[in-house]
Amino acid sequence: MPNNTPQKHGPRSQQKRSIPAQIRRTWSRRIRNNKLKSFIILIVFILIFNLVDYIRSGSSIRLNDEGYVHAKRFADNAVINGLDVSEHQGDKINWTKVKSSGVDFVFVRAGYRSAGKGELFEDKYYKQNIRGATKAGLMVGVYFYSQAVTPNEAVAEANYILSLVRGLDIDLPIVIDYETYPDGRLEKAIESGNMYAAYMYHDIVLSFCRIVQNAGYEPGIYANYDMFTNYMDANLIDDEAVLWIAQYGKSTALKARYSFWQCSESAKSGGIEGNVDHNFWYIKPNKTYKTRAINSYTDRISISKCDISFSKDSYNLRKHRADAKVTVQYKNKKLKKGRDYDVFFLNNTDKGTGYALIRGLNKYTDYTAKPYMIK
Repeated sequence: MPNNTPQKHGPRSQQKRSIPAQIRRTWSRRIRNNKLKSFIILIVFILIFNLVDYIRSGSSIRLNDEGYVHAKRFADNAVINGLDVSEHQGDKINWTKVKSSGVDFVFVRAGYRSAGKGELFEDKYYKQNIRGATKAGLMVGVYFYSQAVTPNEAVAEANYILSLVRGLDIDLPIVIDYETYPDGRLEKAIESGNMYAAYMYHDIVLSFCRIVQNAGYEPGIYANYDMFTNYMDANLIDDEAVLWIAQYGKSTALKARYSFWQCSESAKSGGIEGNVDHNFWYIKPNKTYKTRAINSYTDRISISKCDISFSKDSYNLRKHRADAKVTVQYKNKKLKKGRDYDVFFLNNTDKGTGYALIRGLNKYTDYTAKPYMIK
């Protein structure tokens, strides 16, 4: 018997199957379109974020040496711009902007002796400043504001600052800042006639330096022109420590061998509100600088005996700086950064000549600055 009963489920079931398939295709297209839109939005967001970060990390203020007259002995030296800071600059320093202002090093006050009772104190923001500056790519040194009137007090100051910086990255000298404070204990000792000879001042600052040196750090002495010439004889101590001269104006007349010059107390830098001290550091490219720091290695190898090379001839600026790729080898053995040497990049925030400063660590010693091109 022929089956001529209408097939109730044939065409209708096909229709039911075709509608979900169509919906699935529509949804699939929408999902793909939405994913594409989301991806585009994400890429745009990342680009905008990076652009904003790039702009914010930059600075319209740039430190330079325009208008200053450097001693003739530094005619073939690179002039490196730096600052020194203390808690007086506050706790809001933007170190990334400081670096993009053309600043390559900073001395941070870690502590001080009060000018009245002679108590020892730590600077309120010294750890924050050291870590922030290091993270931003600046070389960091520290100083202690001294009011010592005896060598034993200077030894106590040295031991105190060493306790403060233990475990922190210190690249530049640990400095005794030796200057008078109006009506302070050092000024009173001088006026009383108890400190009448240069050797007394030398004994004080060099006692500080020897403790620092034996602890494995480079020692330094900061003083103004008057202190270096009328109370000390800077020519007698420039072999014992790095000298940092303070003399405000367009030049300094100090004849002794100094490495740092504090030229102004009213400079402006990106990332810092208000005035800040401006310093110059003189480095002769390719010269090997001997370190005074002592450590447990007896037969240390000078970095001058190592082969230092760059991966290419020139480098592009990226996020306001151009860091070169450096390889250091000794007798064809590749040295390890952070164990055998450290590298720091100076004058690397603008086109022209940048410098890679390579400093030996542990059994390697001394430091040198190698030039490279920034395009």
